[in-house]
Amino acid sequence: MASRIIRQSILFVVVGVIVLTALPACQQPASEGGFDSADPASKLYAIRRADGPADADKIPNLIEQLNSDDPAVRMYAIVALERVTGTRLDFDPYAPAYERDAAVRNWVRAFEAGEIQALPTNQSDSNS
Repeated sequence: MASRIIRQSILFVVVGVIVLTALPACQQPASEGGFDSADPASKLYAIRRADGPADADKIPNLIEQLNSDDPAVRMYAIVALERVTGTRLDFDPYAPAYERDAAVRNWVRAFEAGEIQALPTNQSDSNS
């Protein structure tokens, strides 16, 4: 009886290890992810792709990423917003949550009021 339980336990562990090592292979590559991905690496790829004046339609997505739990995602998002719009609106990706929340509300308000727009192509190209 005890050997049967041991065999079942070993089998359970082996199957668990196989499943856990196979799961990452089932995920889509980070480079194919987007703003809505749960994977921070996928978000970073999406942010990096939305990094120029031709991507003005991505401004709302970039503003949304300022709320990320991941400081790298927030940092990449504000850098991309600065390249697209020419401003940071005093957003600090490493500030305490209450300061970031206020800054994000400022971004949302400014965007909805039409105060935030993409830079002309030649202006943002000189920043690169």
